[in-house]
Amino acid sequence: MSTYVFDQAWQKERDRLTALESLYDGASRRLLDGLGLTTGWRCLEVGSGAGGIAIWLADRVGEAGHVLATDLDTRFLDVHGRANLEVRTHNIVSDPLDEAAFDLIHARAVVEHLADREQVVKRLATALRPGGWLLIEEVDFGGATAGMLAEYVSAPERQRLAMERIYVAVSNVFSAIGADPSYGRRLVGVLADAGLAHIAAELHAPVVTGGSEQWTRGSVEQLGQRIVATGDATAEDVKWFLAASGKADFHYLPPLMVSAWGQRDPHGS
Repeated sequence: MSTYVFDQAWQKERDRLTALESLYDGASRRLLDGLGLTTGWRCLEVGSGAGGIAIWLADRVGEAGHVLATDLDTRFLDVHGRANLEVRTHNIVSDPLDEAAFDLIHARAVVEHLADREQVVKRLATALRPGGWLLIEEVDFGGATAGMLAEYVSAPERQRLAMERIYVAVSNVFSAIGADPSYGRRLVGVLADAGLAHIAAELHAPVVTGGSEQWTRGSVEQLGQRIVATGDATAEDVKWFLAASGKADFHYLPPLMVSAWGQRDPHGS
């Protein structure tokens, strides 16, 4: 079952997803290259979103390679112009997935929204060829992390507290429907439980300037009424953040993005 928090039909959803790519694609590409990505590889991009990584992967693996990009809603990637990039409407929880088929699998800000998270990760591990790599990237902004993120806001204490309340409220919007707002911190253990080896991880935490990113801002805008309905943050908190986050003299820290990767045993076990 999907517990996806966001409305993919929202009029600004493509902008929000593109903003996510602007924040994190550079780090994702660096990590993917570091796993040995090269021409001829077969790759799976789970939850392709606006398509930035899927298109980049297709260009990297070349004509001899193949990229399968999946999502429940593929509207933002239906026209891409690459013969080696296949786009498929697919539910990673329940739809068929070939075993031992991929040299590389990548998913970002996807698994945190799934009720059967650990089983999905094990399924992805099984879909790797022997020696293949799984890279999963998920957020962490719930619990104690909310207060830490708020400390990076360049504003008086009362506004830092408003930022913390917003993060707490969004995390509770996630939790209320079964999504995990801090799944990133669990990834290392999840990959180990899936039987992968050579596991490693790192955090991405870019402090951003107001007006320079629309992922956090767009998320708060789309979830505004639900944020207020939790009782953890007020309409005034949301209004303040949407105004402040558009100003060049305002700085803040988006949710942490945790990247973790592991390799399937080259001998096939």
